[in-house]
Amino acid sequence: MQKISEYTDQLKLLLYVIFMYLEMDTGIVKILFYLMIMDTFLGVTKTIVLNNHFTFKKLAVGFVSKLAVLLIPTALALMSKGLNYNFNWFVTVVMDLLIVSDGISIISNIIAIKTKKEVENFDAMTLILKSIRNRLIMLFKKLLITIDPKFHVEK
Repeated sequence: MQKISEYTDQLKLLLYVIFMYLEMDTGIVKILFYLMIMDTFLGVTKTIVLNNHFTFKKLAVGFVSKLAVLLIPTALALMSKGLNYNFNWFVTVVMDLLIVSDGISIISNIIAIKTKKEVENFDAMTLILKSIRNRLIMLFKKLLITIDPKFHVEK
């Protein structure tokens, strides 16, 4: 148990160093992480209450996919550093949107648990990811035009 605690502390320290280097607000990252844990717990509870099929494999895949969401703002911050361009505002907006998305999911899970009926969930995450992708493609095209004004962007 002592070893696990040491590794956990080292992992936390590593993550803090990474987020500080990338100039990401660690407070927002913590809030997002806690919301993800709450959403996962409530999702499991909803699955049990609604008598849906539950497996630990689904739980693990769901939790890992939620943690992978944290890679989105991290990747944006890394791109910002690599391009020597200030994306900090964009990283913050993306994290705020991820927080809102998890909040909506938590509320949907609570409603489903309370009413014992499945609630149609708004898939904000997919819309956010598509929007980020489209914005980055537009930025990349602008960079290409800046480098070579003769470059024609296909629509």
